[in-house]
Amino acid sequence: MTSEKGAAAAVPSLAGFHLGGDGRLYAAGPSTLGRAGAAVIGAPGGGVATVRRSDGLVAVFTVGTHGGLVAGFTSAAGSGLSFVWHPQGGVAPPGGRIAAVEGLTGTHVFLTGVNGAVYHAMYSRSGALGLPLAPVTPTGSVPQTTSLAAFAVGDRFGVVFVGGDRAVRVAVGRIGSGPAGPIPIWTTTAATQPNVAPLGSPVAAASGTGGAATFFTGVDGRVWRIPVAGVTPQQPVALSGPGTVPVGAQLAATMAPTGEFVVTYAGADGAIRAATDAFTPLPDPWVIAPPGAHAPGGPLGLTYGGDDYLYLGWCGLDRWFWLIWWWLHRRFPPPPPPPPDPYHDLFGIPSVLPMRTNFAVGVTLTQPQ
Repeated sequence: MTSEKGAAAAVPSLAGFHLGGDGRLYAAGPSTLGRAGAAVIGAPGGGVATVRRSDGLVAVFTVGTHGGLVAGFTSAAGSGLSFVWHPQGGVAPPGGRIAAVEGLTGTHVFLTGVNGAVYHAMYSRSGALGLPLAPVTPTGSVPQTTSLAAFAVGDRFGVVFVGGDRAVRVAVGRIGSGPAGPIPIWTTTAATQPNVAPLGSPVAAASGTGGAATFFTGVDGRVWRIPVAGVTPQQPVALSGPGTVPVGAQLAATMAPTGEFVVTYAGADGAIRAATDAFTPLPDPWVIAPPGAHAPGGPLGLTYGGDDYLYLGWCGLDRWFWLIWWWLHRRFPPPPPPPPDPYHDLFGIPSVLPMRTNFAVGVTLTQPQ
């Protein structure tokens, strides 16, 4: 395991975000929790999507009180977040489902509309709206509570969701040329057979230079992984035994630059579990935080932090927790698989109002890797 000095050096660039009980955005670090903006922007505990852009700055997105996108961007001077309200309102429920990913041409944001369509917009490096909010799927194709996950591979970007037929679907976009300028061109593929996941079931995605993977919880109580070769979904692979995952459990996933993935969830006992291909495969994920650490199936935020650390945030039963786990060993000879409780450290940020148990969180780093 790395030294305490190494762990301490990695922590200061970590940041988490959530919408507090007063509808304002709050930011958390390893030992602090404070308001990131004075304005009420969204619904308490609502969905947030957090992205570290290619320039190392951070972008945070939510569906605002007007039912449209609200984007917050950090400045190079580190003076906090400045917010931009998308003028198109009434598109999605405030605090609704949202996902974002950094691509080659900008930051791609997806949300689930009140009309049952999945929407997409792209923000440029300057924070301006590069592509306007527009539907990716037909009206009525999904419930407005449908969970979304975003990924990027090369010059393509995509969103994962469970469709109305309860199949996992992947919509992949690329930038094309239209009469008035750049336009997104979409291809939607069924990645599974119908009826494999509950309607609106949570999904997750992880992408890196080597590819991407998507994840979902099945009606059989398993976590499933769908490898993405290039931009084409492959055959799903079970990552846990049947009945081991609460149906409808929310997932968080990330990927190391070398391609290893990890996906996490809170089990029925409130313990945080993680499945990864970094070690010899085991039939069920490992426990990485003790029982009672979270509400069963509750929301998580996860990012890969470099130096083989994972950073996982969640609004726990009495505080915000950070989990720091050294998971990808680049040592020779290769070490044996980790013990049932892998090497990790838990850092708790004392809870202060307006934080609440089970609020959605976004986690990222504030410096380039």
